Amino acid sequence: MQSRLIVKNFGPIKFVDLDLRNVNVFIGPQASGKSALAKLYTIFKAPRKFLKNGGSDNRASFLDALEEYNIAAFLNIDTEIIFESEVHKLSYIDQTINYYPKLKHEIDELSTKIEDFKKADFIDITVKNQIKKLENYQSINPKWHEISIDNTHENKLDQFLKVLDSAIELENYFSTQAPTYIAAERSFINLVKDFSFNLLLNKVPIPKHILLLGAELERSTINEIDLAFLDTNLKYKNINGEGRIFVNEKTSIKLIEAASGIQSAVNILIPILSHDKTSYQRSFVIEEPELNLFPKAQYTLIKLIESLRQEAYSYDRGAIHTYTTHSPYILSAFNNLLYASKVWNEKGSPASAGYVPEIENKLKEIIPPNANIQPNIFSAYQISGGGAETILNREIGLIIDNKIDDVSDEMGDDFDALTRLMI
Repeated sequence: MQSRLIVKNFGPIKFVDLDLRNVNVFIGPQASGKSALAKLYTIFKAPRKFLKNGGSDNRASFLDALEEYNIAAFLNIDTEIIFESEVHKLSYIDQTINYYPKLKHEIDELSTKIEDFKKADFIDITVKNQIKKLENYQSINPKWHEISIDNTHENKLDQFLKVLDSAIELENYFSTQAPTYIAAERSFINLVKDFSFNLLLNKVPIPKHILLLGAELERSTINEIDLAFLDTNLKYKNINGEGRIFVNEKTSIKLIEAASGIQSAVNILIPILSHDKTSYQRSFVIEEPELNLFPKAQYTLIKLIESLRQEAYSYDRGAIHTYTTHSPYILSAFNNLLYASKVWNEKGSPASAGYVPEIENKLKEIIPPNANIQPNIFSAYQISGGGAETILNREIGLIIDNKIDDVSDEMGDDFDALTRLMI
C-alpha cells in the first residue's frame, strides 16, 4: 500500500512530504523528529480509532491521540498535517480535522446498484468499472481471490453481495486498526509488569502507547522463539506465562534477567510473530531495532523481521514495516535486501531470462527466502534540520552510498587528521 504524509510546523519538523510504501525507514540524529513522524503515521493510518462520531469533538479526540503518543506538545497554531492512502484522506489544517473515507464512499456508491442487479440480466458497464476500482485492494484482502463476477454467473447478485461484504469488512479494518507501535522503551515493559499494581496505586504516568504494547505482549500466544541469530542455542520460551531465555535445554533465566539486547529483540519479535498471516495486512512501527545489539546482530535481526513479512512477488500482501533508526548498519542491512531482490529478478528467479539455478541456491544461503525487498515497495528518508531527504535512488533501487558511509567517512577523516599531527 502506498500513502503520503505531509507535515508542517510540528515540533522539530518544519516541512516534510513523505512517499510511504510497505517498508519505510527514517534515519537521523536524536531529536530530529523521526519518532514524531512515525507516531503521526500510526495515528493517521487508522482515523476512526480516535475520531468520535464524526462530529465537533474530532479535534479533542485528535489531541487525546497525540497525548497517548507523547507528542501533543509539538502541536502549534501553524501545524498542518495531511495523510492520504488508498483507504482515506485525513487532514489537520487551521486546527480543524477533515476526514474523507475514500473507500467507504466507493462502497456506498456501489451499494446503490443492488436493485439494478436484481432486475438486470447482465452487469452494467458502470457497475463493472466500480467493481474494478475495488479490485485495487485485492492484494491486501486475503478473501478476494474467492470472489469474481462476470456475465456467465447465474448467481451474479450473490457474488456482488460478497464483493460488498468483503469491501465493507476491509474498509472497517483499515480505518480502525492502528499499526502496532513497538516503542524504543519496549524493555521497560519487562521491568514493570511484575509491579503493575504498585504503579497503578501510585499513579505512575506510563504513556498509553507503551501500555498498548505491553497488553499485546501479554496477549501473545507465542511460546517459543529461536534466537540463534543472537547466540547459538539461545531460545525464548513462555513457561506458564513467564518469559524465559534458555541458553541450552536445561539452563534458563527470566527474560528480565537477560541482556538488554535480547529483551529488546524478543519484544520486537513477539508482536510480529503473533500476526496471523492469513488475515488482513498488519502494520508495525519499530523504533530503533538496533537497541543494545552488536552490528552483526542488527543485520541478522533485520533479515529475520523482513523474512516474516510474507511478501509475494506478484503483489504484496505482507505486513507494513516502518522503522526509525540511528544506525548505518540498519541502512546497510536494507541495502543488501534491496540488492538481493535485484539478483533474484535478474538471475535467481526461475521466471527470469538470466536464470541460473546455482545463483538461486546461493542467494537463499545469503538472504532468507521472502526477505528480499522490491525497491517499488520501499522508502527511506534522512530526517534532519526540520526536513526530510529521500536517500533511495529509485533508478538503481538502492540506498545512496554516501548516506550509509557518512559516519565512517567522518571518523576516517578525523583519524587521518590525528595521523598528520604525529608526522
